[in-house]
Amino acid sequence: MQPTLFVRQTSSKSIWDGFAYAFTDATGAEVGSMNFAFSPRAKNARLNLPGSSDTGSVLHLGGSQYLFRFEYTRRGFHNDVRYTLETPAGEPICTADVVFEGNKLRPALRLTQPLKLEVLPSNAFWRKRFPICDAAGTEVGAVQEPRAFSVGFEYGITLPNAPPPVQAFLLLLTHVVRR
Repeated sequence: MQPTLFVRQTSSKSIWDGFAYAFTDATGAEVGSMNFAFSPRAKNARLNLPGSSDTGSVLHLGGSQYLFRFEYTRRGFHNDVRYTLETPAGEPICTADVVFEGNKLRPALRLTQPLKLEVLPSNAFWRKRFPICDAAGTEVGAVQEPRAFSVGFEYGITLPNAPPPVQAFLLLLTHVVRR
């Protein structure tokens, strides 16, 4: 199967402003965008600087607006983190947990809402490919690089029956956690 949604880093605005991303469909038409903050603040941050907010990064997709936010669920040598995709009113659409288990080098990346899925580490060498498995361990899709060599960052997702916001959320999360 071919990927149905792609995310591509269009620029690093500046070292302090973060990164800009564009979402495109299989035909190459732009369907969304996002400006990812260089150092976003967690919803439950310990240090609250004057003028900072935890509003998250704004994702524009298909004429709708969403907030990409995170919070720490366990602090330690490795922090466990919960990422959410929310409406502007604060209602969660997607939730995923990034959890360090045992002595593993890489954390588990599990989507908990609206679907129960796990994004596994890449099993490819030249082109990164991250299998997406359901609760039974069956592969139901993948996040992958479209070509072996590219000038910039780009991932595509194949996940049938998942709405575009869920696909966009998994694309961004895979980039943040698995790259």
